Amino acid sequence: MIGKPLEGRRAVVTGGTRGIGRAIAFRLRDDGAQVLATGTRPDGAAPEGCDYGAVDFADRAATEAFAAKLAALAPHILVNNAGVTKPQPFAEIGTDEFARVHQVNLVAPMILCRAALPGMRAAGWGRIVNISSIWGTVSKTGRATYGASKAGLNGLTAGLAAEVAADGILANCVSPGFIDTEMTRGMLTDAQVAALERSVPIGRLAQPEEIAAFVAWMAGPENTYVSGQAILIDGGFTMV
Repeated sequence: MIGKPLEGRRAVVTGGTRGIGRAIAFRLRDDGAQVLATGTRPDGAAPEGCDYGAVDFADRAATEAFAAKLAALAPHILVNNAGVTKPQPFAEIGTDEFARVHQVNLVAPMILCRAALPGMRAAGWGRIVNISSIWGTVSKTGRATYGASKAGLNGLTAGLAAEVAADGILANCVSPGFIDTEMTRGMLTDAQVAALERSVPIGRLAQPEEIAAFVAWMAGPENTYVSGQAILIDGGFTMV
């Protein structure tokens, strides 16, 4: 393809200041999109070459206010990447914490998708990529709250895709496995990282840029027929 595939497109990436979100913002920027990345800090900084918007998606009113701004921006591409997790035994799950995780991981993406649709329909073209997780497909102890939110996101996206495909809008989930980010390295010891790597058939953690490359394809003009899917990028982990 000659030129940059996303030249002239506007993109919003939530949680776009670190980890996977930052890599996605950079990749969409490099592919020619005008990118707005969000973070929770009022004094936060966008990835170089991107615009920045501060919003705490745990706050419903703040989410609705940002959605109004997003509707006015009328992005062609929306990547819902912002998310939170709190692993804990099922018997210890607090109702308020369960609701907070779902507000950030499921309710906020719904609100933003809804806000983005009029502009995408007017343009006759749109791409929505919701960042889910392997824990929305498989599970383990301590993941009930997070897994439920991501399984819900998968279902939300499938239902959305069915309604908007005729308008030129494709909606999908991308479900990463174990990713080599600063957060991962900060939470785990070297021995725990090595154990994770041994559990993955490819034998290593993924780099954020690998996830970003696939998201960019899903959000770009070469994707003309993939919609309603929750595609796992996990080095084969969930299959074995």
